[in-house]
Amino acid sequence: MQISRFNFQNNLLELEDDIDFSHAELDLNHIRKIENTHVKVIAHEYDDLITMDVSVECDITGVCSYTLEDVPLHLKFKDSLEFSNEVEDDEDIFFEPKPIFNLDPYILGLIITSTPTKMVKKGAKLPSSGTGYRVLSEDEYQEEKKNKVDPRWAKLDNVDL
Repeated sequence: MQISRFNFQNNLLELEDDIDFSHAELDLNHIRKIENTHVKVIAHEYDDLITMDVSVECDITGVCSYTLEDVPLHLKFKDSLEFSNEVEDDEDIFFEPKPIFNLDPYILGLIITSTPTKMVKKGAKLPSSGTGYRVLSEDEYQEEKKNKVDPRWAKLDNVDL
C-alpha cells in the first residue's frame, strides 16, 4: 500500500486495500502464514507530520506452543502510526523523507506485534513425561534443586579434619 503526500485533499486521505503478505519473511515458530489482509487507513496531514488511524483485519496461521501444530487465528485491531519527513527526537514517529512511501512493512509489524506470543490449539495439552524427559512444576524443580548435592564437593564430606 503506497502513501503519497500529494494525494491528500484538505489534509485528509482515506485508503482501503488488501495486502498480500505471502512472500513476507516470518518467524515460522511464531507465525507461519498471513492471509486475507484487509487494511483501512484514515490519514491526516499537519505540515511535515502525517498521523494515521489504521484498521487491520487478517487471518493468520500461528504455531501451537504445546504441539507445534498450526493454529488458525483471526485478527482484527486498530492502531495509529505517525510519519514525518524530518528527523524527530520522538521514537514513536517514523522518518519517511520521500513524498511516496510504502506502508506494508509497518502494517506487517503491527500484525506481528498484535499476534499472541503463546497460542494453544483447542484440546492440546502439555505432555506429562516421555522418553528422556520429565515435566516438573516449579515447586518440584525448586525442591529438587535444593536437595541436589554437587558431586564436585561430595568427596570433601568424607574428609576428617
